[in-house]
Amino acid sequence: MKNKKLSKLVLMVGLTMALTCSSVVAEEFNVLGRSLKLFGYATQGTSYGFSDAYDTEKGFNSALMNLFVEGDYAITDKLKFYGSGMLTVDWIYQMKHNDSSWNDKLFSKSDKLNVDDKYWQLLKEARLTWTPGDFMFRVGKQIVSWGELLAFRIMDQINPLDSRRGFLDIEFETTIIPTWLFRTDYYPKINSSWLQDLGFEFVWNPNADFIPNQDIMTGNADGGIWAPNVTIPGVHIATTFANIREPKRWKEGNEFAFRAKANMFGAMTTLNFFYGRDNSPVSLAVPPFVSPVPPHIFASDGGLLLHPFSEGKYPLLKFVGVTIAKEITPLRASFLGGVAPAVYLEVLYAFDSTFAFTNPLVPVLQRFGKSDDFRTGMEVTWKVKIPALNPTTYFSFTGEFFYRRIIDYPSFEEIAGLKKNNYQTFLSVNTSYFHSKLTPSVTWIHDINSNSNYFIPKLVYDHDYKWHFTLGAQLFKGAKEGQGLQFFDNKNQVFFKVAYKWG
Repeated sequence: MKNKKLSKLVLMVGLTMALTCSSVVAEEFNVLGRSLKLFGYATQGTSYGFSDAYDTEKGFNSALMNLFVEGDYAITDKLKFYGSGMLTVDWIYQMKHNDSSWNDKLFSKSDKLNVDDKYWQLLKEARLTWTPGDFMFRVGKQIVSWGELLAFRIMDQINPLDSRRGFLDIEFETTIIPTWLFRTDYYPKINSSWLQDLGFEFVWNPNADFIPNQDIMTGNADGGIWAPNVTIPGVHIATTFANIREPKRWKEGNEFAFRAKANMFGAMTTLNFFYGRDNSPVSLAVPPFVSPVPPHIFASDGGLLLHPFSEGKYPLLKFVGVTIAKEITPLRASFLGGVAPAVYLEVLYAFDSTFAFTNPLVPVLQRFGKSDDFRTGMEVTWKVKIPALNPTTYFSFTGEFFYRRIIDYPSFEEIAGLKKNNYQTFLSVNTSYFHSKLTPSVTWIHDINSNSNYFIPKLVYDHDYKWHFTLGAQLFKGAKEGQGLQFFDNKNQVFFKVAYKWG
């Protein structure tokens, strides 16, 4: 079975490399008298961990490769096709298949993270777009982006997210999962002094194939090196037996989304409505709650290995929301470089959201409960000149504040991972040197409730249009055990990535 999977992997890599190395791929060319454009990139990264704890691997612990190809073809002037595909392989599973530490910690059993070989992982987007007059119709596997904020997903709830391999990779093509959707936009010709660029957008998800969020999994045998650290002394989670009910294709899980957008008084404003399913499940612990893992009852460090049991569902998600984006021109200052800051605001109110309520005295006593859910975030981006640090190029600052309130938070019970009021902040700073070839940056995410932090210092070197090199680190620090980012305290690592673009 392993040899068959390896042969399949070699075949996929070979076919993809044949495409990427072809001189035809890197060019625009003519097919049946129409333009066909193909682009793509290949990346190979690796990371090195510092901790030897049971929930992570010291030394090299990932070797992630992405091969991405995209193309668009103009069938007619008004009818166009776009498609993209990606092959993702983490070679660490081949490199460490005989490594005792890797196998003893059960990382070898998380081989679903070795190769993304499901069709919806290989096929990213495949969509037809027709633009007659003031309308736009788009059908197929696609991404609908509603969010304005860089770090926190508030309004952007239509497409699921892939975060199985950690938090670092925020590339659009690798984290947002395209789904089968029908979308239509209408842009009436209205242009007044206070109202411009009016548009209406309708999205329908018929649930042709239910694809939920791909979250970090609990337990080394499921989550690999990113499995959260369980803080119960002498206990480790191996894998979870989760019975999560998915809505039946076509019959259940239909989603409907509507957005009106316009530039009003110089501010880009949207009004959003959504009725569908939450992309992440809500689950409850069920009997026998936990059981030992045969045949190895104990982990390599002597801790007890357990299987948790749970049942869950993907509950309804119903919300209205508003986004506003505006440049604050009165703050344009010549001594700072003459660039005005831009402010982005998102506000979402969800009705009757489903949560798992837990009795703090007896944690296995759980029940489903409903509550309204309020989320908002504000982002400020500003490019400023600091001649003492960089006489030629701007510094780009992006700061965000996120707030979430559970309206009817239970008086005695708790919701795992959420307080009644929840606060997070985000700050990112970058600039460039040597004619924009060298770009240093620092990103800081702070969870106020748990007083935990996540830092990403990074240096990108753009050798030319095709070759790009990245060196950086991921650093976690939590103050409260079992809360916030403290679950990832052992994941500190340095990483290096090479990217090659063509087209």
